[in-house]
Amino acid sequence: MSIARNSKYMESKVLTASQPQLHLMLLEGAVRFGQRALQEGADDQRAAETDQLLVRLLNIVEELSRSTSGRDSEISVQLEEEYAFLYRELTAARVNLDLPKLEKCLEILSYQRDTWKQACEQMEFAADTSTSKSVLPPLDHSAMPESPSSFSLDA
Repeated sequence: MSIARNSKYMESKVLTASQPQLHLMLLEGAVRFGQRALQEGADDQRAAETDQLLVRLLNIVEELSRSTSGRDSEISVQLEEEYAFLYRELTAARVNLDLPKLEKCLEILSYQRDTWKQACEQMEFAADTSTSKSVLPPLDHSAMPESPSSFSLDA
């Protein structure tokens, strides 16, 4: 029952998210799978689980790369190159079970996640600020009638 509720919540969250929020969700998933792969990779008995986690991580990085490819902006080109680099490094880490290489890739992904998180928060703040301005314009106090010198809460 709880799994179905969580699944519906996640589906709703994805369907209502903006593009930057979706990008952030992908980065959060990549970091989560990478950290779990680091933990599992420390145990030689869990090589199959580590490999599955790394495959999921690679799939996410591939999707991140795809989401930035073909765009002309300088930042998109830089991100595409960075994701291509991460994909190559993570593939090598998977093939060789190179945990230090995986750890370095996770540092980059964590930095990106934190940056995207800040950007999303700033965008939400800007949207909230612009919404509140349009809904509640500033009061013109000169047009307000004078307030009575006293009032009563008695009805």
